[in-house]
Amino acid sequence: MAVGRRVLIYALVAGVFVLCVSPVVMLVVGAFRTSPPGLPGEWSLEPFAEAYGDPVTYTTLRNSAILAVSTKLISTALAVFFCWVVARTTTPLRRLVTPMMLFVFAMPTLFFALSWGMLGNPDVGLLNKPFEAMFGAHPININSWWGLIFVTALKSTASSYILLLGPFLALDRSLEEASFVSGAGRLRTFLRVDLPVLAPAITGIMILGFVIGLGSLDAALIIGVPAGIMVFPTQLFGYLYNSATPEYAQASALALLLVLITVVLVRLQGRLLGNRRFTTVTGKGYRQEPWDIGRWRYVCTGGIVLYGLFGLVLPLSQLVLGSLQPVFGLYGALTLDNYRELFDQPDIVAAFQATIVIALLGGLLAMLLAVSLQYLIRHHPSRITRLISMATWLPWALPGIVLGLAMSWAYLSLPGLRELYGTVWILMIALIVTVTPIAGRVAEGAVVQLGRELEESARTSGASSMRALVGIVGRLILPSFVSGWFVTAIVISGSFDVPILMSTSTNRTIPVVVYELYTLGQTPMAAAVFCLLLGGVGVVYVAGLALRRVVSGRRPKSGNSPAVRPAGAESPVMSVR
Repeated sequence: MAVGRRVLIYALVAGVFVLCVSPVVMLVVGAFRTSPPGLPGEWSLEPFAEAYGDPVTYTTLRNSAILAVSTKLISTALAVFFCWVVARTTTPLRRLVTPMMLFVFAMPTLFFALSWGMLGNPDVGLLNKPFEAMFGAHPININSWWGLIFVTALKSTASSYILLLGPFLALDRSLEEASFVSGAGRLRTFLRVDLPVLAPAITGIMILGFVIGLGSLDAALIIGVPAGIMVFPTQLFGYLYNSATPEYAQASALALLLVLITVVLVRLQGRLLGNRRFTTVTGKGYRQEPWDIGRWRYVCTGGIVLYGLFGLVLPLSQLVLGSLQPVFGLYGALTLDNYRELFDQPDIVAAFQATIVIALLGGLLAMLLAVSLQYLIRHHPSRITRLISMATWLPWALPGIVLGLAMSWAYLSLPGLRELYGTVWILMIALIVTVTPIAGRVAEGAVVQLGRELEESARTSGASSMRALVGIVGRLILPSFVSGWFVTAIVISGSFDVPILMSTSTNRTIPVVVYELYTLGQTPMAAAVFCLLLGGVGVVYVAGLALRRVVSGRRPKSGNSPAVRPAGAESPVMSVR
């Protein structure tokens, strides 16, 4: 290995360790320190005694377990249903399910919870208006256990569907037909053939969802706290945000419990599945023809319509309508004053500017980092490069509130990063680390499709390594790069857990501003901020589609790029799928 390449790998190892591994290490260290991040202190076990000696801890942990288990069971069942409808049936409207799920997934959890907090308001929510007009009653109160579970499960269904759709599409129809020939019906076939084959995907998603549910903060703050329902993340949040003096050590001690639960659950999945094989794609008999389920297709269509109504139509309608109200609940006097007032408040304008910079630049840097890592892993596989890949996924295994706390410890304790505290740059670095696993999946899908003979052909034609990398590889993966840039920018713009713990009055982002407005009772203003952000996302989306179309039209074509194909050789670009 060349010296320059070795130096690059070691630099990446050091950078990944600082950004991805050190937060977890510092979270453990911080649990034994008596001082906030970045300040001198003493070692002590007192934070553990205070955190775990409080009876509230076990009440909130029980509530979190109830919430995580119930929402994951519901959302996984719904996701399995929708995946089956899309992948295995001829149900009308099934082609709308994936775009609908992507839109729900892209909507930040904070805004989704905010919309339902407005919809199901026991006094003036839009859902209660028909009952008030007809019966003079307000039967719907979203600020309750059922409301918290319903909203969380509704949002979680989208992410579970996206992760499960691929395995469902890969199922071989011949396996089901073999079951039918043996005398089993469709239900028994689904339970005895399809579900066991899908066990790794389903259990993995359920474990991931359970971990995320244990650390889910957004819906718990918007819906749970007004109902007096305290969960583990809100207790952690209270230690850090609501206390006059943030108690970082106590919060870190509690956070370690979530990390331990994550490790145990991952190990448990491995023990349960063992060395069983789950082959779904076989040889020439591989088939994927959908079923004609007769009249049941209308029931499935009804399920699609209901999810679209509750997951998209009602929440977005309430947010738009709420943004036009001078006072939340006053439906007869709509006005644009909330939007005019937004631009008269310098702190909100600054939050928009900070969010735009962090999202666009952070998404770009995350994709550049992910592509560099995937290219290095693909072309120079070794134990070190595999270690780098695993390290970038480490923050993804932590619940959001825990990750934000871990990053606070790490980045405020390191010289260089500490000086960035209070700026948009420290937030951007933290959020880049948060979305790098997402960017990595996009980059991996693009890089693994490219054969090494592309660069070898370019080098044979006289191109330098850099020209081959940029002119051939870069141009081929550019459409995927643009798509990944858009996705990571959307995720960054709606992130709440990390910014709420690391932001100050000088670097707040839009989700932090929305939460503060909502808690201060300025609900219409909070809805207006979201609608403006949604409009900005729409503009970026259209621009991204246009850019992707442009760069797709400029990809190297077979037979017309001398840098790709030496004279007389077969074009290696034809191997790209």
